[in-house]
Amino acid sequence: MTRSVNAEIEEAFYENFLKFFKLAEERRRWDIDRDIPWKQVNPESSDLTADIVQSFSAVEMFLPDYTSKIMELVRRSRGRAWFQANWGYEESKHSLVLEEWLLRSGKRTEEQVKEFERTLLGAEWKLPFETARQMIIYTMIQELATGLNYTNLRRRAEAEGDGALAGLLKWVSADESSHYNFFRRGVKVYLSREPEETIADIKYVFSQFAMPAQALIPDWDKRGEMIEAAGIYTPKMYLQKIYRPILEDLGITRQQLKMAGLPANVADQIADRADEKEADEKQAARAQTVSVPGDPAPLAPPGRRLIRSTP
Repeated sequence: MTRSVNAEIEEAFYENFLKFFKLAEERRRWDIDRDIPWKQVNPESSDLTADIVQSFSAVEMFLPDYTSKIMELVRRSRGRAWFQANWGYEESKHSLVLEEWLLRSGKRTEEQVKEFERTLLGAEWKLPFETARQMIIYTMIQELATGLNYTNLRRRAEAEGDGALAGLLKWVSADESSHYNFFRRGVKVYLSREPEETIADIKYVFSQFAMPAQALIPDWDKRGEMIEAAGIYTPKMYLQKIYRPILEDLGITRQQLKMAGLPANVADQIADRADEKEADEKQAARAQTVSVPGDPAPLAPPGRRLIRSTP
Protein backbone atom coordinates (compact mmCIF):
# COMPACT_ATOMS: atom_id res chain seq x y z
CA MET A 1 0.00 0.00 0.00
CA THR A 2 2.87 2.36 0.81
CA ARG A 3 4.42 1.74 -2.61
CA SER A 4 1.06 2.42 -4.24
CA VAL A 5 0.57 5.71 -2.37
CA ASN A 6 4.11 6.82 -3.20
CA ALA A 7 3.56 5.99 -6.87
CA GLU A 8 0.36 8.04 -6.91
CA ILE A 9 2.13 10.98 -5.27
CA GLU A 10 5.02 10.86 -7.74
CA GLU A 11 2.69 10.60 -10.72
CA ALA A 12 0.76 13.64 -9.50
CA PHE A 13 3.97 15.63 -8.99
CA TYR A 14 5.16 14.87 -12.50
CA GLU A 15 1.81 15.88 -14.00
CA ASN A 16 1.96 19.13 -12.02
CA PHE A 17 5.48 19.77 -13.33
CA LEU A 18 4.41 19.25 -16.93
CA LYS A 19 1.55 21.75 -16.49
CA PHE A 20 3.92 24.23 -14.83
CA PHE A 21 6.50 23.87 -17.60
CA LYS A 22 3.97 24.20 -20.41
CA LEU A 23 2.51 27.41 -18.99
CA ALA A 24 5.98 28.81 -18.31
CA GLU A 25 7.07 28.19 -21.90
CA GLU A 26 3.88 29.67 -23.35
CA ARG A 27 3.29 32.69 -21.12
CA ARG A 28 6.02 33.45 -18.63
CA ARG A 29 9.49 33.25 -20.12
CA TRP A 30 11.14 36.67 -20.15
CA ASP A 31 14.46 38.19 -21.15
CA ILE A 32 16.42 40.59 -18.95
CA ASP A 33 17.52 42.82 -21.83
CA ARG A 34 14.49 42.60 -24.10
CA ASP A 35 11.51 42.62 -21.72
CA ILE A 36 12.49 45.19 -19.09
CA PRO A 37 11.77 48.87 -19.94
CA TRP A 38 15.25 49.99 -18.94
CA LYS A 39 14.77 53.43 -20.48
CA GLN A 40 12.24 54.12 -17.74
CA VAL A 41 14.76 53.66 -14.92
CA ASN A 42 14.61 56.52 -12.44
CA PRO A 43 17.97 57.62 -10.97
CA GLU A 44 15.98 59.67 -8.46
CA SER A 45 14.42 56.60 -6.85
CA SER A 46 14.90 56.75 -3.11
CA ASP A 47 17.93 55.35 -1.34
CA LEU A 48 15.53 53.32 0.82
CA THR A 49 14.19 51.58 -2.27
CA ALA A 50 17.75 50.82 -3.38
CA ASP A 51 18.59 49.39 0.04
CA ILE A 52 15.53 47.12 -0.10
CA VAL A 53 16.41 45.96 -3.62
CA GLN A 54 19.94 45.12 -2.50
CA SER A 55 18.60 43.23 0.52
CA PHE A 56 16.36 41.10 -1.68
CA SER A 57 19.17 40.58 -4.14
CA ALA A 58 21.34 39.33 -1.30
CA VAL A 59 18.78 36.65 -0.43
CA GLU A 60 18.84 35.46 -4.03
CA MET A 61 22.64 35.13 -3.87
CA PHE A 62 22.29 31.85 -1.96
CA LEU A 63 20.64 30.19 -4.93
CA PRO A 64 23.37 27.49 -5.23
CA ASP A 65 22.57 26.35 -1.69
CA TYR A 66 18.80 26.40 -2.20
CA THR A 67 19.01 24.49 -5.46
CA SER A 68 21.61 21.86 -4.61
CA LYS A 69 20.38 20.95 -1.13
CA ILE A 70 16.72 20.68 -2.03
CA MET A 71 17.68 18.77 -5.19
CA GLU A 72 19.57 16.24 -3.11
CA LEU A 73 16.48 15.75 -0.95
CA VAL A 74 14.06 15.24 -3.86
CA ARG A 75 16.34 13.77 -6.55
CA ARG A 76 14.39 10.49 -6.65
CA SER A 77 11.18 12.36 -7.54
CA ARG A 78 11.25 13.23 -11.22
CA GLY A 79 8.49 15.81 -10.92
CA ARG A 80 10.04 17.64 -8.00
CA ALA A 81 13.63 17.32 -9.21
CA TRP A 82 12.87 18.63 -12.68
CA PHE A 83 10.81 21.42 -11.18
CA GLN A 84 13.74 22.29 -8.92
CA ALA A 85 16.01 22.63 -11.95
CA ASN A 86 13.52 25.00 -13.60
CA TRP A 87 13.06 26.86 -10.32
CA GLY A 88 16.80 27.45 -10.08
CA TYR A 89 16.91 28.87 -13.62
CA GLU A 90 14.04 31.28 -12.97
CA GLU A 91 15.38 32.38 -9.58
CA SER A 92 18.82 33.06 -11.07
CA LYS A 93 17.24 35.70 -13.29
CA HIS A 94 15.77 37.39 -10.23
CA SER A 95 19.20 37.90 -8.72
CA LEU A 96 20.66 39.13 -12.01
CA VAL A 97 17.86 41.57 -12.81
CA LEU A 98 17.86 43.13 -9.34
CA GLU A 99 21.60 43.72 -9.55
CA GLU A 100 21.17 45.14 -13.04
CA TRP A 101 18.69 47.69 -11.73
CA LEU A 102 21.09 48.76 -8.98
CA LEU A 103 23.75 49.42 -11.61
CA ARG A 104 21.55 51.07 -14.26
CA SER A 105 19.88 53.32 -11.72
CA GLY A 106 23.28 54.48 -10.48
CA LYS A 107 22.42 53.46 -6.93
CA ARG A 108 25.41 51.15 -6.76
CA THR A 109 28.68 50.84 -8.63
CA GLU A 110 30.04 47.52 -9.83
CA GLU A 111 32.65 47.61 -7.08
CA GLN A 112 30.01 48.24 -4.42
CA VAL A 113 27.97 45.30 -5.68
CA LYS A 114 31.01 43.02 -5.64
CA GLU A 115 32.04 44.19 -2.18
CA PHE A 116 28.58 43.44 -0.82
CA GLU A 117 28.69 39.99 -2.41
CA ARG A 118 32.00 39.31 -0.63
CA THR A 119 30.34 39.96 2.74
CA LEU A 120 27.93 37.11 2.01
CA LEU A 121 30.42 34.42 1.07
CA GLY A 122 30.98 33.11 4.60
CA ALA A 123 27.36 32.10 5.16
CA GLU A 124 25.72 28.88 4.03
CA TRP A 125 22.03 28.06 3.84
CA LYS A 126 21.00 24.75 5.35
CA LEU A 127 17.77 22.82 5.00
CA PRO A 128 15.44 24.05 7.75
CA PHE A 129 13.45 20.78 7.72
CA GLU A 130 14.38 17.15 7.22
CA THR A 131 11.72 15.54 5.04
CA ALA A 132 10.55 16.20 1.49
CA ARG A 133 6.99 16.74 2.69
CA GLN A 134 8.04 19.30 5.29
CA MET A 135 10.23 21.08 2.76
CA ILE A 136 7.47 21.46 0.19
CA ILE A 137 5.29 23.02 2.90
CA TYR A 138 8.16 25.35 3.81
CA THR A 139 8.82 26.38 0.21
CA MET A 140 5.09 26.95 -0.33
CA ILE A 141 5.06 29.45 2.55
CA GLN A 142 8.37 31.02 1.55
CA GLU A 143 7.39 31.55 -2.09
CA LEU A 144 4.10 33.27 -1.21
CA ALA A 145 5.92 35.51 1.27
CA THR A 146 8.59 36.36 -1.30
CA GLY A 147 5.94 37.15 -3.88
CA LEU A 148 4.27 39.50 -1.40
CA ASN A 149 7.60 41.27 -0.85
CA TYR A 150 8.06 41.87 -4.56
CA THR A 151 4.46 42.93 -5.10
CA ASN A 152 4.67 45.56 -2.37
CA LEU A 153 8.07 46.74 -3.60
CA ARG A 154 6.57 47.11 -7.07
CA ARG A 155 3.90 49.43 -5.67
CA ARG A 156 6.66 51.52 -4.14
CA ALA A 157 8.53 51.64 -7.46
CA GLU A 158 5.38 52.78 -9.26
CA ALA A 159 4.84 55.52 -6.68
CA GLU A 160 8.42 56.72 -7.27
CA GLY A 161 7.97 56.71 -11.03
CA ASP A 162 10.51 53.98 -11.80
CA GLY A 163 9.01 52.07 -14.71
CA ALA A 164 12.04 49.81 -15.05
CA LEU A 165 11.93 48.57 -11.47
CA ALA A 166 8.15 48.23 -11.57
CA GLY A 167 8.38 46.34 -14.87
CA LEU A 168 10.99 43.85 -13.73
CA LEU A 169 9.15 43.24 -10.46
CA LYS A 170 6.02 42.39 -12.45
CA TRP A 171 7.89 39.52 -14.10
CA VAL A 172 9.56 38.43 -10.87
CA SER A 173 6.25 38.45 -8.98
CA ALA A 174 4.65 36.33 -11.70
CA ASP A 175 7.43 33.77 -11.31
CA GLU A 176 7.00 33.66 -7.55
CA SER A 177 3.24 33.23 -7.88
CA SER A 178 3.74 30.31 -10.28
CA HIS A 179 6.23 28.70 -7.90
CA TYR A 180 3.80 29.05 -5.00
CA ASN A 181 1.04 27.40 -7.02
CA PHE A 182 3.26 24.43 -7.88
CA PHE A 183 4.17 23.91 -4.22
CA ARG A 184 0.56 24.44 -3.10
CA ARG A 185 -0.63 21.76 -5.52
CA GLY A 186 2.07 19.46 -4.20
CA VAL A 187 0.94 19.95 -0.62
CA LYS A 188 -2.63 19.19 -1.74
CA VAL A 189 -1.35 15.95 -3.28
CA TYR A 190 0.05 14.95 0.11
CA LEU A 191 -3.19 16.00 1.81
CA SER A 192 -5.25 13.77 -0.47
CA ARG A 193 -3.07 10.70 0.20
CA GLU A 194 -1.61 11.29 3.67
CA PRO A 195 -3.96 13.75 5.37
CA GLU A 196 -3.10 13.23 9.04
CA GLU A 197 0.66 13.27 8.52
CA THR A 198 0.46 16.31 6.23
CA ILE A 199 -1.70 18.32 8.65
CA ALA A 200 0.79 17.56 11.43
CA ASP A 201 3.65 18.74 9.22
CA ILE A 202 1.77 21.92 8.23
CA LYS A 203 1.32 22.80 11.89
CA TYR A 204 4.95 22.02 12.68
CA VAL A 205 6.43 23.96 9.74
CA PHE A 206 4.30 27.03 10.44
CA SER A 207 5.38 26.96 14.09
CA GLN A 208 9.07 26.92 13.08
CA PHE A 209 8.93 29.03 9.92
CA ALA A 210 11.43 31.83 9.32
CA MET A 211 12.51 33.50 6.09
CA PRO A 212 16.06 32.49 5.07
CA ALA A 213 17.41 36.05 5.16
CA GLN A 214 17.22 36.19 8.94
CA ALA A 215 20.09 33.73 9.31
CA LEU A 216 22.11 34.61 6.20
CA ILE A 217 22.34 38.37 5.63
CA PRO A 218 24.61 40.55 7.78
CA ASP A 219 22.76 43.14 9.87
CA TRP A 220 19.42 41.67 8.87
CA ASP A 221 17.77 43.00 12.02
CA LYS A 222 18.32 46.54 10.76
CA ARG A 223 17.35 45.62 7.21
CA GLY A 224 14.23 43.88 8.45
CA GLU A 225 13.19 46.95 10.41
CA MET A 226 13.74 49.05 7.29
CA ILE A 227 11.62 46.71 5.16
CA GLU A 228 8.88 46.68 7.78
CA ALA A 229 8.89 50.48 8.13
CA ALA A 230 8.54 50.79 4.35
CA GLY A 231 5.40 48.65 4.46
CA ILE A 232 6.91 45.87 2.36
CA TYR A 233 6.57 43.02 4.85
CA THR A 234 5.25 43.05 8.43
CA PRO A 235 4.12 40.47 11.00
CA LYS A 236 0.52 41.58 10.43
CA MET A 237 0.91 41.00 6.68
CA TYR A 238 2.27 37.53 7.41
CA LEU A 239 -0.89 36.60 9.29
CA GLN A 240 -3.30 38.24 6.85
CA LYS A 241 -1.58 37.54 3.52
CA ILE A 242 0.42 34.35 4.14
CA TYR A 243 -0.64 32.18 7.07
CA ARG A 244 -4.42 32.31 6.84
CA PRO A 245 -4.70 32.50 3.02
CA ILE A 246 -2.52 29.42 2.62
CA LEU A 247 -4.70 27.37 4.92
CA GLU A 248 -7.74 28.66 3.06
CA ASP A 249 -6.17 27.89 -0.34
CA LEU A 250 -5.51 24.29 0.65
CA GLY A 251 -9.25 23.64 0.96
CA ILE A 252 -8.94 21.54 4.10
CA THR A 253 -11.82 20.74 6.42
CA ARG A 254 -12.97 22.72 9.43
CA GLN A 255 -11.45 20.18 11.79
CA GLN A 256 -8.17 20.09 9.86
CA LEU A 257 -7.93 23.88 10.03
CA LYS A 258 -8.10 23.66 13.80
CA MET A 259 -5.62 20.78 13.87
CA ALA A 260 -3.24 22.91 11.78
CA GLY A 261 -3.14 25.47 14.56
CA LEU A 262 -5.74 28.08 13.65
CA PRO A 263 -7.86 29.46 16.51
CA ALA A 264 -11.33 27.93 16.50
CA ASN A 265 -13.10 31.18 15.58
CA VAL A 266 -10.77 31.84 12.63
CA ALA A 267 -11.05 28.24 11.43
CA ASP A 268 -14.83 28.52 11.59
CA GLN A 269 -14.79 31.76 9.58
CA ILE A 270 -12.66 30.20 6.84
CA ALA A 271 -14.76 27.04 6.76
CA ASP A 272 -17.99 29.06 6.65
CA ARG A 273 -16.69 31.05 3.67
CA ALA A 274 -15.71 27.84 1.92
CA ASP A 275 -19.18 26.38 2.56
CA GLU A 276 -20.85 29.52 1.21
CA LYS A 277 -18.64 29.48 -1.88
CA GLU A 278 -19.44 25.82 -2.53
CA ALA A 279 -23.15 26.47 -2.10
CA ASP A 280 -22.98 29.42 -4.51
CA GLU A 281 -21.16 27.32 -7.10
CA LYS A 282 -23.73 24.54 -6.82
CA GLN A 283 -26.55 27.05 -7.16
CA ALA A 284 -24.90 28.56 -10.25
CA ALA A 285 -24.49 25.09 -11.76
CA ARG A 286 -28.14 24.27 -11.14
CA ALA A 287 -29.23 27.57 -12.69
CA GLN A 288 -27.35 26.73 -15.87
CA THR A 289 -29.23 23.43 -16.25
CA VAL A 290 -32.76 24.80 -15.73
CA SER A 291 -34.61 24.80 -19.05
CA VAL A 292 -36.15 28.09 -20.11
CA PRO A 293 -39.77 27.71 -21.26
CA GLY A 294 -40.57 28.68 -24.83
CA ASP A 295 -42.75 31.57 -25.89
CA PRO A 296 -46.42 31.10 -24.95
CA ALA A 297 -48.94 30.20 -27.67
CA PRO A 298 -50.73 33.20 -29.21
CA LEU A 299 -54.12 34.09 -27.80
CA ALA A 300 -57.17 33.42 -29.99
CA PRO A 301 -59.03 36.47 -31.26
CA PRO A 302 -62.19 37.27 -29.25
CA GLY A 303 -65.13 35.05 -30.15
CA ARG A 304 -63.02 32.54 -32.09
CA ARG A 305 -61.36 29.27 -31.30
CA LEU A 306 -57.93 28.15 -32.27
CA ILE A 307 -58.46 25.14 -34.51
CA ARG A 308 -55.73 22.58 -34.09
CA SER A 309 -54.80 20.58 -37.11
CA THR A 310 -55.34 16.88 -36.81
CA PRO A 311 -52.49 14.52 -37.46
